[in-house]
Amino acid sequence: MSIISKAQLNQCQRLLFISPVALGDFLYLKTFLIALKNSYPHIELDIWLDDNRCNTDSWRLSRSKILQQWIEAEGVFNLSYGCTDSKEATQAHIDLAKQRNYDIIICHSVSKSRQYSQIARTVSPEAFIVSSIPKSASFGFFNAIAFRHSNHTFVLDENNLPKAHHITDRYNNIFQSIVGISLQNDALMPTLIVPQEIAPITENWLTEKFKQPGKQGKLIFLNHLSTNIKKDWLLSQLFELIEKIASTDDSCRFIINVTKENYDSVLAQTESFVKQKNLQVAVFTVNEHFFELPSLIAKADFVITVDTAILHFAFAAKRPLLSMMRQKKPYWAPPESSHSHVLYATEGKGHISDISVERVFKQYETMNSDR
Repeated sequence: MSIISKAQLNQCQRLLFISPVALGDFLYLKTFLIALKNSYPHIELDIWLDDNRCNTDSWRLSRSKILQQWIEAEGVFNLSYGCTDSKEATQAHIDLAKQRNYDIIICHSVSKSRQYSQIARTVSPEAFIVSSIPKSASFGFFNAIAFRHSNHTFVLDENNLPKAHHITDRYNNIFQSIVGISLQNDALMPTLIVPQEIAPITENWLTEKFKQPGKQGKLIFLNHLSTNIKKDWLLSQLFELIEKIASTDDSCRFIINVTKENYDSVLAQTESFVKQKNLQVAVFTVNEHFFELPSLIAKADFVITVDTAILHFAFAAKRPLLSMMRQKKPYWAPPESSHSHVLYATEGKGHISDISVERVFKQYETMNSDR
């Protein structure tokens, strides 16, 4: 029996899902949230994204805006609360949420699960609140105090999952336990449908960046940066890899993906590199709408990326994918196949930059020889 009963869900008018998700998280989570909405179409389903940091970091505010664009485009969610840059803005979110009179609130977090439990109760004094929390400290003896604002807590029991499980298996277990929603294996994997109006933007960008008529070869999408320096590859490594790939096929076209805050720096270095090597390399960042990114990935013949949302978008688009990951949380890795492979950082400090260019190039050649 699920924590939240069918009777409660049938009577629920508004449900708030609180989780400071990143792009990759949402790609997998939305499958289950949409399944919940489809099972109970009368429920107005809102999402709280604010990570409660209250700062002006451009990367988090930009990512939040992108997520909200995506949530709106899905067409099944009613309202989203994005990241805020001040305590006053956070309070404005809380005041707005209070007006929604939520019947049920589900909190899903790791490091800030207690804070979200308290926020949820502030938002709705009468709501039934369930907090999905990390492994309990002290065997959960203090949960009643730490999560006194929640009606119920849930801790995922990894012993109930296969040893080599995927993130979708974790979410399936969580949603089955909390709301009784369980998906079959063939429905677990994510989908990402790009709106038709984005296609001309992508085509125009490719035409503008790659003008050489005799060199319209493979389109290779590259991403070397994440939000954690330990998960970054170096730009110098990326340039060396481009040279190696181009030496086997000089018609290849290379796209380097960056966020807006890194665009100017990477563009300047790339222009210098292109001038020296006379190769086809363009730098991309999202300009107006989130879907510009997955649209371009869907056009790629091959994707090479560190552990970011790019990895998951390429997997959802079924693109040939070579990803670089640290040996932490392996359940985030895409399932291994002939067109999907993960290189783990096993040398040095275990940082992504410890993965050599030669190792990446050899794996790229192996995957292309099999196609």
